[in-house]
Amino acid sequence: MDILRTTGYHKRPPHIVAEHKSFFAKEGLEVRFDVATYAPDHNQGMAEGRWDLTLSSADTMIARTTTDGVDYLLFMQAEEGLNASLIGRPGIGSLDDLRGKLLAGDPGDSNLDLIRMKILRTHQIRENDYRVEIIGASPQRLEAFLQRRVAAAMLTPPSTQKALAAGGVLLAKAEDYVPNWPLTCGWALHSWLEGRRNVVVRFIRAWVSATDWLLQPENRAETIRLIVEKERLDVPRAEEAYARVVPKARINPQAFRSVLELRIEMGVYKPPFSSAERFYDANYWCEATGLPPPAPAGMPRQRG
Repeated sequence: MDILRTTGYHKRPPHIVAEHKSFFAKEGLEVRFDVATYAPDHNQGMAEGRWDLTLSSADTMIARTTTDGVDYLLFMQAEEGLNASLIGRPGIGSLDDLRGKLLAGDPGDSNLDLIRMKILRTHQIRENDYRVEIIGASPQRLEAFLQRRVAAAMLTPPSTQKALAAGGVLLAKAEDYVPNWPLTCGWALHSWLEGRRNVVVRFIRAWVSATDWLLQPENRAETIRLIVEKERLDVPRAEEAYARVVPKARINPQAFRSVLELRIEMGVYKPPFSSAERFYDANYWCEATGLPPPAPAGMPRQRG
């Protein structure tokens, strides 16, 4: 049995199914999972080899590759779409009210921070119009929000609902600004992937088997029950997680290119630019599934 050390912000539906329906075990894998709570720690741990692979955002991988120079590669895509919202504390009536205020942040140059920048810039509010404190993942940002330390925060469920129940104001929904976001992908250090090819292929094969099983209509109810039980989510959130599962963990290069384009637009990805194909290797996925590679997306388009 080969041990895989993995991390991410929570277990995704195929992970849960692969564990409880023995798809990992059938591939001779023991998959250990650590919950990430603070993006800088997650990023440092991945760079140092604390974990073998992560199930987290493609944008984080692209940010750390292009900004920090760490050689990562993405090898599969698990979820697409993003349910995140910018929530203002009571008394904040509009986005314009955030000028001069302190906002909660996480990594600073990727994921929800980047999307917050996109939302506010769309409304002519630049980064020098407000301040940001790097606090942590959504539960930690919620805590700062409830303590009234910050005027607003990008939040994901269930933190979103808790903030709204406490009188928070919905200022913007991420999906309106960044549709089809590549929310969760499998990625790792390039050197690790090259050295553990057989293990990676077996991991992908187990994950794909789990997606095949859970996306069968007759298995939907049991999958929702497992998500509720194992991740302690309510039924609506479990159904939402189910809906974001990417069939067969298929890689979507167009989604990665959209991330590159957003990073260029926000000024956090500096030239020289690379094509979407720089950041993923579909060969592992092809070997695991027997399917042809996705069509390349090519170079990101630049505005202006």
